[in-house]
Amino acid sequence: MPESSHHRTPTVSEAVRDGAALVDPGDADGAIRALYEIYEDDDRPVTAVEDLAGTLVATAEGIDPEGDDGAVLAAAAAAAWVGLNPRDRNEDHDVDHVLREGVRMAFGKKVPPQVESYLAGRG
Repeated sequence: MPESSHHRTPTVSEAVRDGAALVDPGDADGAIRALYEIYEDDDRPVTAVEDLAGTLVATAEGIDPEGDDGAVLAAAAAAAWVGLNPRDRNEDHDVDHVLREGVRMAFGKKVPPQVESYLAGRG
């Protein structure tokens, strides 16, 4: 099987690290850093988590109980998308694509206003 058609299933830690790096490449957001730190030692394959997007979003909501940080929710959504779509983990990933698809997967048509605001602020 050609290498390009076979992708190793990432761990939860890898997916969260990649999602965090997409949303906060400068590692300046404390909430996103907290999301990563919670999962940094989670070596389960992403496929072992029954509802990866729901789990990561719930964790992000726990980090931001006021519900005003759209970036940490976007990072959770991006992490779920990247984890479940290993081809998007490569160096050439399109951040906008991953965010759009991750938010769509995590929230469907009910995107929280703080996530919409975060995405609008990205341009």
